[in-house]
Amino acid sequence: MRFAPEHLAMMLRHALDEYPRECVGAVIGAEGDPDRHELIKLKNVQDEMLRADPGNFDRDSRTGYFVDPREVLNLANRARNEKKRIVAFYHSHPDHDCYFSEVDYAGAVMFGEPVYPGAVYVVISVFAGKARAAEVFAWDGKTFSFSEKLSIVDA
Repeated sequence: MRFAPEHLAMMLRHALDEYPRECVGAVIGAEGDPDRHELIKLKNVQDEMLRADPGNFDRDSRTGYFVDPREVLNLANRARNEKKRIVAFYHSHPDHDCYFSEVDYAGAVMFGEPVYPGAVYVVISVFAGKARAAEVFAWDGKTFSFSEKLSIVDA
């Protein structure tokens, strides 16, 4: 997956701005034209969900993210209406390495298939307020597995 350098820089900047909370966002665009993709920051409401429903939400925004499903639906509708698609989702792991967790998988897959076919997931590792790594996870036909490491530049 190729990202325009400015989009990768924006993802990294978002991760650093939200540190020590997890950031979350998406990239929409037309197939095969990464220079014209658009990065969209999404709101991590994990802390609000934990306060409202601690029985079902056991992590805060330092170790998890949750996006209001209406915000994701609006994003998907916008992409469709503009004849685009969601090409990627991204989120950060404050003070943790890049990996695609069971929670990430549960949000990306339904009935054994990707919720957003063709979309990749970027995980950005941030330690002590500095981006350490960014990795892409892509559907391999069975699961989301490591696909590539992205080059980190100072954001």
